[in-house]
Amino acid sequence: MYGRFQRIVMVGLSGLALTLVGCGGEETDPTPPGPSMEGCEAIAASCRMAQKGCVGATDTTEAHCESCPAGQYPDTTALCVPIAGTVHSYDFEAVPLEAGEEIASVCQSWALNNETELWVNAVELKNDGGYHHSNWFFIPQGKAEYPLGAWYDCYKEGFNEIFAALEGGVLYAQSTQVKHDIQKFGDGVAVRIPPYSRIIGATHLLNVYPEPKTTELNLSLYTIEEEAVTTKLTPFQLTYFDLKIEPNAYSEFASSCDFDALYQDLLKHPLDLKLHYILPHYHALGSGFDVSIYGGDRDGEELFNLGAFTADPFGRVFDPPIDLTGAKGLTFRCGFNNPTGKMVGHGIGDQEMCVLLGFAETSLAMDGRAESNTAEGQDATGVYQNTSSCEMAGFGFSQNKDGGQPSPPDSTE
Repeated sequence: MYGRFQRIVMVGLSGLALTLVGCGGEETDPTPPGPSMEGCEAIAASCRMAQKGCVGATDTTEAHCESCPAGQYPDTTALCVPIAGTVHSYDFEAVPLEAGEEIASVCQSWALNNETELWVNAVELKNDGGYHHSNWFFIPQGKAEYPLGAWYDCYKEGFNEIFAALEGGVLYAQSTQVKHDIQKFGDGVAVRIPPYSRIIGATHLLNVYPEPKTTELNLSLYTIEEEAVTTKLTPFQLTYFDLKIEPNAYSEFASSCDFDALYQDLLKHPLDLKLHYILPHYHALGSGFDVSIYGGDRDGEELFNLGAFTADPFGRVFDPPIDLTGAKGLTFRCGFNNPTGKMVGHGIGDQEMCVLLGFAETSLAMDGRAESNTAEGQDATGVYQNTSSCEMAGFGFSQNKDGGQPSPPDSTE
């Protein structure tokens, strides 16, 4: 790892011990303590960055990070706690994979048949391996005649992510190549799914194992009551499409996206956005990913800094959210280490990606595209520097509690 990509480690809080009062009012000895959090204070932030809990030090082991069990999530102290809310869970159709096989698109479908709106505070994905990445949407159940279950080459069969996002909305994106992933917002923060919606997952599979496997997939939604909702979220995405990663070298690509200009043009007022969540997406050559504030008094302030690619979940929740009032937008930067003898571009297979999904407190969904790469040559450390302008598009997106209520479909699918 090099240069600007350094992990951020913040100090957390220590655990609590409880005592009980016995029968007859006599104070008894303290009950056995909960999980040891000895030594966790120093590593709590790094554990939580990978959606892991901290296991405290013992006489024979040091404090270390471990994945939380299904249905749990690390709190601010990195203690694994149950995810709150009403659970809606679905097992999708199993997909067989040959050794080393890659399938660019398999869409999975779940008809919720929900008579009332759902306010989703958390999404949990579990699979048996082989799911490289997946993007999840909700659309009105009767809007498109998509097949039930898994359907292959779904992009060729008419599924379109932009259509899904505009006709319904964006629910969740999976971290790269993970088996267990959670997107968990702060208390009272949610994405609204209208009544009678259908979940569509656009999945990309890659079997990294040397033998065939059949992989199963489960998705769970954790919803909260409407009365508990304080904040409705809207998605945005930033993508560096014009990657030209030099062979046998390190390269960095940066683009600054002007949200404020889009707001001024479409909404006729300055940027009004609070950032709640971001998720980076890059592949095995990725050596770093960072996000910072663009413009204003806080120009260059770093919000997110991630090192080399690993198959860990790396979605980041900001609680409290980051207020971008007075700024222009965000700068995102990807770093790559290309040990091969050929140029690498944007794509699947042996190609790379530099993508950021975000959720924010705003009325405008946005898509930023860096499509005009400028190669600036090597810097003093030998890293190839690249920049691109960021073309922004905005879409009105309502999360109002009384809007967008579709009628029941002709069929419950």
